[in-house]
Amino acid sequence: MLRERYESVTYEAMRLGARALAAGRVEISVTGLESIPADGPVLLLARHYHHLFDGVVLLLSMPRPIHILVAVDWVKNRYARRLLTLATTMPRWPAVLRSDAPRSDVSEERARTGKIFTPGVIRRYQRSAFSDSVALLTEGRVLVVFPEGYPNVDQHYTPKTRPEEILPFKAGFAAIAAAAEKRLGARVPIVPAGFRYTKNQRWSARLNIGKAVYAEDFVSRRVLVHRMEQRIAELSGLFVSGQQLNGGSVPGQKGTRDEAHCLAASPGPR
Repeated sequence: MLRERYESVTYEAMRLGARALAAGRVEISVTGLESIPADGPVLLLARHYHHLFDGVVLLLSMPRPIHILVAVDWVKNRYARRLLTLATTMPRWPAVLRSDAPRSDVSEERARTGKIFTPGVIRRYQRSAFSDSVALLTEGRVLVVFPEGYPNVDQHYTPKTRPEEILPFKAGFAAIAAAAEKRLGARVPIVPAGFRYTKNQRWSARLNIGKAVYAEDFVSRRVLVHRMEQRIAELSGLFVSGQQLNGGSVPGQKGTRDEAHCLAASPGPR
């Protein structure tokens, strides 16, 4: 009971902060909220467009408390990163380092000073984030993952160069769903969501939520990942004539001849 009260107070404080950030800066509209189940686990996959406002929109729009898988590798100072990681534990937001963060030309000594991340450090973060994410789903909570890993708008770094660009999805979310389903002995709905932003004097954000799918509906994880790329591009208004604007094509669902392809789990969007 005490823990539930603490989590409720923490979440409401975060929503108040989100309202303050949104005020005068971003107008929000949402469609498809009926696709979010009223209870039970939900894995919400979203396009990552804005490093800050995506989370603000989700916090203010979702009918249930959410837990966002967040990247902390953009904070290069070791102590600041530890503080940020500690802060994410309050609302139970899994913290991760992205798999492309290490640099092979940097020594172990520099890694120990917190200036870069060794593969071992990244694996520890990813194992912890994976475990925390699976635990949240098995508790019947809503977990948000940005499978691209990077937003279009970021004051620190992003590999994206165009507003309409969508990066290939990482398959970590599929591994999280599979592990949660195995532990629960039940299906976990995977709900796609697209963001559409425009900016005049201030930002306008439209969140479009699609219908849930289930991993068992697809012949392989590879097919599931590509289908989610396609559907989220559609919901973001970026799908034209059978191809995503970044040139990706999508294989079929169950019943196609696509071979199973096991992709390594690498959860970790910011």
